[in-house]
Amino acid sequence: MLRSRFEAIPTAFGKHLVPRHGSQPKRREREKEDKNLHIDKFSDIWNAFIISLRDEDLINNRERDLLIVPSSAGDTSVFQWPPFLLASKIPIALDMAKSVKKRDEELRKRINQDPYTFYAVIECYETLLNILYSLMAETSDKKVVDRIRESLEDSIERQSLVREFRLDELPQLSAKFDKLLTLLLKTEEEHDTTIKTQIANLLQDTMEIITQDIMKNGQGILKDENRDNQLFANLNLDSIKDEAWREKCVRLQLLLTTKESAIYVPTNLEARRRITFFANSLFMKMPRAPQVRSMMSFR
Repeated sequence: MLRSRFEAIPTAFGKHLVPRHGSQPKRREREKEDKNLHIDKFSDIWNAFIISLRDEDLINNRERDLLIVPSSAGDTSVFQWPPFLLASKIPIALDMAKSVKKRDEELRKRINQDPYTFYAVIECYETLLNILYSLMAETSDKKVVDRIRESLEDSIERQSLVREFRLDELPQLSAKFDKLLTLLLKTEEEHDTTIKTQIANLLQDTMEIITQDIMKNGQGILKDENRDNQLFANLNLDSIKDEAWREKCVRLQLLLTTKESAIYVPTNLEARRRITFFANSLFMKMPRAPQVRSMMSFR
């Protein structure tokens, strides 16, 4: 029930529990407002509710991460739904990409058939770019990522992605990013010189896979005669101290690696009962919440 109705829950929350301000908007504008403008308010309440379940030990850490709406919502061009709605979508999309051999339109059509697959693909791409750029301390390293990104987006625009990229190599790339995220999520104390070297080597391997194994015309991207040092030799790891950044890495790793459906999350029956009650309560008939200044005094 939760999966099928979750997209409507923020709207119901905004409709019944968030007061409107100013004059009443037109119906179409009001519907858009209910759908979009109150999602951030709903996210705060939803996350507090999920965290309370974890505090009572009704769900484990993985289930909490699958159910929570990220605090970094807004970092991508699509809304970041809880990972339990997007679970297994990336592995499925990778299988789709492997099976498409001729036309971009076929791949686009398959991905767009399921909105959550589309959301997951866009979010993973944009989040990966965000994380990679945050790690780059050298302009020359950023230029490498720029060239790859420009080549990819240009091929998508020209509908030549399938012809110019070996999409059957994407699972190998996904595995590399999984290893990278695992290293990045190690505690700050564990980030010694050895770990930093491992991250740099992994980034180098990843870029070689992209430019040599996946891109058919990417052999020259890593070549730079003006480079003074090795690729990714100087990294900016200050981001690992930021909790929101680490949360972003955890979420991305979940999207990349969760292959089974999260239909039975959470597994605890009491947690499921509370979530169902919370969701159903938002669809009860109730008067709309008034503005605070319009409420009667308790005195």
